[in-house]
Amino acid sequence: MIDIAHIHPMLVHFPLALLPVAICAQLIAAFKGQGLFEHSCPSTTGVALIVLAAAGAIVAAVFGDIALDQAIAAGVPADSLETHETLGQLSAVLLSALALSELWLYRKASHNVNVNRSIWILELAVLAILLSTAWFGGQLVYDLGVNVTLPAS
Repeated sequence: MIDIAHIHPMLVHFPLALLPVAICAQLIAAFKGQGLFEHSCPSTTGVALIVLAAAGAIVAAVFGDIALDQAIAAGVPADSLETHETLGQLSAVLLSALALSELWLYRKASHNVNVNRSIWILELAVLAILLSTAWFGGQLVYDLGVNVTLPAS
């Protein structure tokens, strides 16, 4: 049976993959001369992928808390986990806020150029935070061996 702490690393790949693809879909919309929130295929795809990325980030954060508890129970110092935990929670909250904002703007079919630019900046900022979270998570696994079961020798 799979260790529940191993579900978190599986889930984190959804927002990490979906957010950049969503941004690419919105780039395609922009290159076609469409706004981010027009009801076209690329813009609709971008918004849908951001919503899925946010849902994935929330679920990953929940399982991250479970993995954190197991790591602490196994003797990993809590201070080595704090940065990743804080960034993970921040990523989930910001990605969820971004998804809700985009859904609202999509529903209004907003064509405001300044709003589109602001959303682009927010998306890139959230992506940077998400990638930072992933980097710190990788450090925990690859440098400290957090929640990694070593094979019997």
